[in-house]
Amino acid sequence: MMAKKLLGDAVKEERLRRNLSQNALAEMVHVSLRTISDIENYNGNPRFENLYLLASYLNLSIDAVFNGENEPMDSTMKQIIAELNQCSNETKRLALGTLRGLLSAVSQNQ
Repeated sequence: MMAKKLLGDAVKEERLRRNLSQNALAEMVHVSLRTISDIENYNGNPRFENLYLLASYLNLSIDAVFNGENEPMDSTMKQIIAELNQCSNETKRLALGTLRGLLSAVSQNQ
């Protein structure tokens, strides 16, 4: 029951933060209204495909949700993820290497 509560609370919190009704979220994610309702009311077990669609749309880390680390991403992180989602895998790897180098240089200069 703990996992269902963590998931239901995370989905509801993010849905409300975005000012979406359950029906609007269901339509955007292409799942049934009942799926959203069941998750938020701690009922049933969502299919993996539905859970994936929902987590992807809401930018929820399932690992973080189940570990109780459901802090919303700040706007900068959301922008970074949105940009990276538009890139090829090769570009993502290049961006990661560049970011690591930049962060290393910044930490050495502090």
